[in-house]
Amino acid sequence: QDAAGNDAASFAATEVTNNTSASADTTPPQLIITGDSRPKITGNQLVLSFSDTGNLDADAAHTPANGAFTVLVNGVANAVTSVTVEPQAKTVTLTLTTAVTPGQTVTVAYADPTTGNDANAIQDAAGNDAPSLAATAVTNNTPAPSPPPSGPTDKDTRNDTDSDGIPDSTENRTPGIPGPGGAAPVVGDGNGDGIQDSTQPAVASASVTVSPIGESKPAGAASTYVTLVTGSQDGKLDPDSGARITRLEQKNAPAQLPPGMETPLGLISFEAKLATGRSSETFSLYVDPALGVNGYWAKDSTGTWTNLSSAPHGGKMALEGGRLRLDFEITDGGPFDADGQANGVITAPGAAAQMPLSVVGQASSVAHGEFWL
Repeated sequence: QDAAGNDAASFAATEVTNNTSASADTTPPQLIITGDSRPKITGNQLVLSFSDTGNLDADAAHTPANGAFTVLVNGVANAVTSVTVEPQAKTVTLTLTTAVTPGQTVTVAYADPTTGNDANAIQDAAGNDAPSLAATAVTNNTPAPSPPPSGPTDKDTRNDTDSDGIPDSTENRTPGIPGPGGAAPVVGDGNGDGIQDSTQPAVASASVTVSPIGESKPAGAASTYVTLVTGSQDGKLDPDSGARITRLEQKNAPAQLPPGMETPLGLISFEAKLATGRSSETFSLYVDPALGVNGYWAKDSTGTWTNLSSAPHGGKMALEGGRLRLDFEITDGGPFDADGQANGVITAPGAAAQMPLSVVGQASSVAHGEFWL
């Protein structure tokens, strides 16, 4: 009817012109259930990967409800507490109430709200809903803790569950940061994945002294915690990495440093063992942003100091949960692997340091007169 209330007359069946573009995306995302992208879980993080011609819809207003998913661990329901969508990676990550342990069987099911396209569902950017999913097996990639060392052991390392050289008692005191989806921090969880670091061979947390000669433990110096993650994807574990940390310790800064470089923690030295077939590994180092550092600096075999957590070298820096995260990558046997051998072990004495940046560079005081980058 019109504004005056006059009704339009009835009309018989009338042909409608279909102007929908033939190229419009009408194909819904499909869950990948085979290969490396099959459903997998590490701890309390269950990742679903989808195939689609476009990106997934990451609008928070369109995220499926937690209750749309049913996760069973050894046949018992484990409630989903948050759902996170990564549009370009085409993944949906579910955070579970309780972390799974190695060897447990896990299945996941998903119920699309209706047969049509919905406001809250797994969907692509064009609004096509992913179909409902019957109970599907999930690969459990939660690593098993390393066996305790045999024979006599030192008192400080006797209770070192993950064999990273740091006592459980130290790692369990690490201040936690919020988990995915804003989950409450867990004490002893320095990288915010909801799992205590003392149980994860690929995550190590240590208490260090705020001093360039921290290894010497100068009297009156304050302490802080650092957390290192190997096989890192933005600070969380890559379930396919298989790397583990075998040592994390503080060393004194060298006497000769590039002019202007400040190393409030001295050197953070670590050793990581790579999985068979891996030639490099990604790392994340969490530190207190109040230290004022602007990168993770490492010295290569020629004496050149380089900020590996800078974009030109494939790294980055990010604030997460009140901590500064330094992301970087090191190649086994490459210029920043201190042992210089492609032997499946990366040894790296680097520094979370502050360096005044310059466009043209600045001559360092190390041997050979190289420049820092």
